[in-house]
Amino acid sequence: MIKWAVLTGVKPLPTDDEIRLFVEYIAEHFYRYSLLEIDNAFNLVTAGKLDESAEHYQSFSVIYISKIINSYGRYIGKYILEYKDRLEEEKKETDKPSENEQFEIILESILENFDNYKENYLKKGEPIYNPFGYISYDYLKNLGVLHIEDDVKELLLEQAKEIALEELREKRGSLKDSDDKIDVNAEIEEIMNNGKQDRVMRICKNLGLIHYYEDILKNNLSLNSEIAKSMRNDKS
Repeated sequence: MIKWAVLTGVKPLPTDDEIRLFVEYIAEHFYRYSLLEIDNAFNLVTAGKLDESAEHYQSFSVIYISKIINSYGRYIGKYILEYKDRLEEEKKETDKPSENEQFEIILESILENFDNYKENYLKKGEPIYNPFGYISYDYLKNLGVLHIEDDVKELLLEQAKEIALEELREKRGSLKDSDDKIDVNAEIEEIMNNGKQDRVMRICKNLGLIHYYEDILKNNLSLNSEIAKSMRNDKS
């Protein structure tokens, strides 16, 4: 305590009774800080590195001490947050599933979605349109499982264009902001001029997945078996 008083230029120095009171106050209110940290707080404030001034106006009081320690807390707070963020990132990397585990997770999800599709199709006799089906489509295509004839692809592309244009026209009708309407009109024009716009291709893949699932069910095949067969062929 004398060291801190000397560092900050307090004159006269606190008496023994005052020092005892200061120590009791710090122990009660700042017990989370170690002695080394509090010592560092006074070193930093005298070096002008805290947002609190080292000026004490010859009043070395518990209020002055509190201001310095709280300022130190704000100073190290950003470093603590950065450290915690770094620990979180390291934990994410540690907990991150391996490539094989990721493959199993995605595959399990696709098979589960297909089972739901199959159940609904057998009950209601109609397909489920999945707006995120393009993810499964790409995955199954990359595995070499999904194959669609070129003439069917052309037909699905035309259907996808119609669906995309209908969606955008409905969206345009509900918009009030003129800038948003301009953006939608630009997208409509792009689809009219180029049938393979991103929105169209996503819808086309969604339709392609439905076509493939219908083919699986019509021929009484197992998606699981088809995937396993394709993977065996890749290894051979």
